[in-house]
Amino acid sequence: MQPMFSLADQLALSRNRPAGFDYLRLALAATIICLHSANVVFGVDRAMELLGHIRIGCAMVLALFFALSGFLVTASLLRCKSLISFLGLRVLRIVPALAVETTLSAIIIGPIFTALPLAQYFADPKFHAYFHNIVGDIHYELPGVFLHNPVPLAVNAQLWTVPYELWCYVILALLAVTTICFNRVLYLAFLVFAQIGFAWHDIYNSDVHYLHLRPPLLVFCFLAGVGLYLWRDKVPFNRTAFLLALTLCAAGMATRCTDALVVGPAAYVACYLGLTNPRRSWIVSSGDYSYGMYLYGVVVQQSVAALGPPVQHWYLNILISLPIAFGVAFVSWHLVEKHALRLRAQVEQIEAAVLSRISIAGFWRRSPEPIELGATLGGSRASV
Repeated sequence: MQPMFSLADQLALSRNRPAGFDYLRLALAATIICLHSANVVFGVDRAMELLGHIRIGCAMVLALFFALSGFLVTASLLRCKSLISFLGLRVLRIVPALAVETTLSAIIIGPIFTALPLAQYFADPKFHAYFHNIVGDIHYELPGVFLHNPVPLAVNAQLWTVPYELWCYVILALLAVTTICFNRVLYLAFLVFAQIGFAWHDIYNSDVHYLHLRPPLLVFCFLAGVGLYLWRDKVPFNRTAFLLALTLCAAGMATRCTDALVVGPAAYVACYLGLTNPRRSWIVSSGDYSYGMYLYGVVVQQSVAALGPPVQHWYLNILISLPIAFGVAFVSWHLVEKHALRLRAQVEQIEAAVLSRISIAGFWRRSPEPIELGATLGGSRASV
């Protein structure tokens, strides 16, 4: 009998650097911008009605983002000597670019598009509160900005996922402290209990529908991605399993009442696609632009929509916003993000100094097969 070809085998074939994750992150970031075009052009209520007809696609996008993040971040966790470097690297990947985006939105986009006098704009409490975004306390509005857009005032609606991404990292850190994620049998039991709990919740809340998966289920997608990495040598990598998982996702998400049951299949779809290894092009070899596209996408789209009715068509919004968002993401990566990641050495120096003073070095285990990938999106954005 021929031995099973596993996710771990596919990782080994690509020398732990499969290009699929790079392409998948970019594709998902671009898809999110395309989906948001309905919101910024038609308004939230009309967009929900229209996008409801393609609910499967809408729900899959964020599910895949969170799942691939769980897979990649687990590799980072198992390479780190302690939570000091693990959490430090998460901060380096997320906070600097978010801080720059928040600042630019507040001091450039805001003054350009506000309907208020500048003195009043800068004195408004909403202007000062907007900077709380840097630490994950999300504020969507700047005073008088985009006041006449179909979605008024919302500058950066996409940031609603940031707190849930942070929860993913906190939960994974707690699972590390309790050693649950270092015992894959114990972790599997944890996932099974979580699956039962979420399924039970869905049964008793079947009248509540979301266009995307409920936020707790997105966190569960992340945790499912963690599980697939831990069990990567036992999970098959084959097209039949991929197609079956994709079919289960479509069937489950179409009903809107069985979302909890498609988390595992969605995580497998994300990992299968990510572990494919097509030839790398310049667009993925030169940097990771998915996070920047996520951060600036809605800001750019709202700015385009503010230009007035001539460009307030969904297809025009995509055609104009997508290349601009990519261009800004390109600049963000080369001027901010990659330089922030170079501070990794400083984080490891701090870790070494702390570990030399306390006897916890033996607590951590390294992964026997570390995966060396670029940062993820959304969210889901670090395996450094």
